[in-house]
Amino acid sequence: MKKQVIFSALLAIAANNANGFTVSKDTLQPVCKGYAVALEATQNSFGTDGLANVLAYADTDTRVNAIGGWYNSDNGQFYFDATVVVVDLDEAVALGRRNHQIAIFDITNGKEIRL
Repeated sequence: MKKQVIFSALLAIAANNANGFTVSKDTLQPVCKGYAVALEATQNSFGTDGLANVLAYADTDTRVNAIGGWYNSDNGQFYFDATVVVVDLDEAVALGRRNHQIAIFDITNGKEIRL
């Protein structure tokens, strides 16, 4: 897919999933299982500039296998993340801590896991 098509598709996905989403980086299909860990390099990426930053970073880091988005009700911003989805909880927790995350997300059970 062309970058502009991916960019527009992700904006539409965000608009239709106000509480948040995690989609495959390659197919833009929803990820249904595993643990989503945002990478520190794309922290505080919100709005269209933030999404552009996330997509540029995702092209350079081979670990990134998903794009995530979530609404921060504290400041009214919709954030985007370059995300690594892993199946092992211990690996996800360690990756989250290395990336200075407050939490990771258990996609399978739809629950935040505070670190």
